[in-house]
Amino acid sequence: MELLQFRYFITAAKYENMTKAADELHIAQPALSQSIKRLENELGVELFDRSRHRITLNEHGRLLQKKLLPILHSIDGLQTELQESQYSSDHLIRLNLMAASSYVTNCIIAYKAAHPDVSFILSQKDPDELIDIHVSSLIGTVPSCDDNTVILEEEFFMAVPASSRFASQSYIRLSDMAHEDFISLDKSRLIRAFCDAFCQSAGFTPHIIFESDNPESVKNLTVAGLGIAFWPIKSWGRLYTKSAVLLPIRDPVCKRSILFTIYSHGKKNPAVRDFYRFLCTYAQTGGSGGQI
Repeated sequence: MELLQFRYFITAAKYENMTKAADELHIAQPALSQSIKRLENELGVELFDRSRHRITLNEHGRLLQKKLLPILHSIDGLQTELQESQYSSDHLIRLNLMAASSYVTNCIIAYKAAHPDVSFILSQKDPDELIDIHVSSLIGTVPSCDDNTVILEEEFFMAVPASSRFASQSYIRLSDMAHEDFISLDKSRLIRAFCDAFCQSAGFTPHIIFESDNPESVKNLTVAGLGIAFWPIKSWGRLYTKSAVLLPIRDPVCKRSILFTIYSHGKKNPAVRDFYRFLCTYAQTGGSGGQI
């Protein structure tokens, strides 16, 4: 049995007239009759009651018609569904954010404004074959990277209340902060490990009076003058308030590297490649205001 035979049968069943069915199918009437006869022989039942001038569906024919119509309808819609699936796949970008989640989210918002048809899936897990772009960060020596990775270097400033004795200085030494009250992200955030490491390199453990997994809370409490905080300058942006100031840290210089990596399968997708270029350019040209 072949799909074409079923299509011929459905058309013949529609008209219950071989001549009209053959006309719609653009084949000769004898060829249609022979095809349906072969189908009946393969099925082992007759599908039509035949008289001299017409054919009529019998109970076997009506049952086959009932079963075939949704199947053929589904098959006829396959091309459209597959094309839509391909379009959806080509316009879907999978991002794995082990760092810079809010920062990249701001980038997505900016990108979506110009590309509303592109969709994103965000995750935080070990990279797998479904990930198109991976975002991570580290301090210290950056491992050798290939052409698939762009590295953004970000400096940490110290945010201090305007009433602080340090506020009038042009920079601070981190060791001078040893007895200050810190506001910090909690240990669920990788950035906390970086800040703790900076303090350890300056010879002290920070006295933390408030910690949160929410960067906005840390920012708001710092701006309110309740303590000092490390401030990743590209990620969190400049301060536009008189209640606190940002001071460069000169000893030691506190920096981290943010790595944007595109995987080989992601490179095959034009939408992924375009967003990756946008992401790297956005980061390097100072598209700030998010939280990492």
